[in-house]
Amino acid sequence: MRAIHSHSYRLGGVLAALLHALMLGSAVAANAELLIVNARVFNGRDAELSAPSTLRVSEGRIVSITAGPPTSSGGAVIDAGNRVVIPGLIDAHVHPSIPLGFTAMRDLQPDYAAHRSAAEARAMLLRGFTTIRDMAGPSFGLKQAIDEGVLVGPRIFPSGAMVSQTSGHGDFRSRAASSVSNTGIDVMEQRSYGRLADGESAVLLAVREQLREGAAQIKIAAGGGLSSNYDPLDSVQYLDAELRAAVRAAADWGTYVAVHAYTPESIRRSVEAGVRSIEHAHLIDEPTMKLIVQRGVFVSPQAYLFSGNAFPMTGRAAVMPSGLDRMMQLAKKHGAKIAFGTDVFGGSRMYALQSKEFTARLRWFDSLTILRQATAVNGELLALSGPRNPYAGASLGVLESGAWADLLIVDGNPLVDIGVLEDPEKNLRVIVKGGVVYKNTLAP
Repeated sequence: MRAIHSHSYRLGGVLAALLHALMLGSAVAANAELLIVNARVFNGRDAELSAPSTLRVSEGRIVSITAGPPTSSGGAVIDAGNRVVIPGLIDAHVHPSIPLGFTAMRDLQPDYAAHRSAAEARAMLLRGFTTIRDMAGPSFGLKQAIDEGVLVGPRIFPSGAMVSQTSGHGDFRSRAASSVSNTGIDVMEQRSYGRLADGESAVLLAVREQLREGAAQIKIAAGGGLSSNYDPLDSVQYLDAELRAAVRAAADWGTYVAVHAYTPESIRRSVEAGVRSIEHAHLIDEPTMKLIVQRGVFVSPQAYLFSGNAFPMTGRAAVMPSGLDRMMQLAKKHGAKIAFGTDVFGGSRMYALQSKEFTARLRWFDSLTILRQATAVNGELLALSGPRNPYAGASLGVLESGAWADLLIVDGNPLVDIGVLEDPEKNLRVIVKGGVVYKNTLAP
């Protein structure tokens, strides 16, 4: 699948608008002009809201943000009623194409899994997440259908299959499958949930295969995990040369590598190899956190699921709550770039917890900081995809002239009470993505 940029995104504008209207009551097409008046704007960065302002949207982008009422008429008008307007939310670590647990996924028909993923993508958008970074799974088709207006959902930055060594976090085979040569390719690898690759040449091939499919960034398993079959948490995965090969292959295409890693050694080896994003990092130590900050690497943790709130942290997961606490304190102390991600997957009940991440972070950060993480900071992370950014025509995570018109009108003020985002059905009054209105409960 090729990246869909602004010009191709508009080609199906009429069809997309019709479909959106049928499915969600949308009245504004991406190429139409939209005015949002009486809006107190959070631009994704500043600590203060704007004075009542007018946002002018056209061709899916923000044309201008000006104080006071509009100076000219035209297009549809939404009166924010002095409510807060924020950038569309970004989830930097989520799995829309894993709608059930791994055991169940093995037995699902691919078309059933696709339908479940489509339903969850729509629900994510209605929770206010206008963009997501898919951190492993076959989401290329889902992304294409959303971009073309066939389905409703967020923008997707896909990774494709997670690249893993044998016995690593992405080795989904049963123990009976002792050798690929004896058993053939496992069904989870066939369906692009994981990709086994051992040795530099195999890693290069695996990375290049994901880039060929349309990956915006590459996901590598560099250490032990919780949901995998064989690898203890303290295991370090991939040799330096293998990691460097992955980084080089991604860099040759203008993008970057994100790694699954918890422990200091796996993180340190990955950072030294040139990766740009550490997913989880919950068992990091202080010297390694300092190295991350020195190299400008993003930390992409998940607070709600790993705090023990969603399910008990037992067995090898028992170290996660305390590790998470220490990791967040170290990240805050040293000024790390902290992304906002949830790691939700595995069923509607789990996906519904996505918005719980906001208040879970209040243990370490204030509301404004958390909101910045979910908007402008995540936008910076997504921009690392460079020419592989499928939405490179404009900025994400901010409200400014020229940015994508992805925005939410909110009841309450999330800059001082991030908890309002935990109830999107009630508090998200308007949802706009690419200039298209997907929800509007302010309409007369």
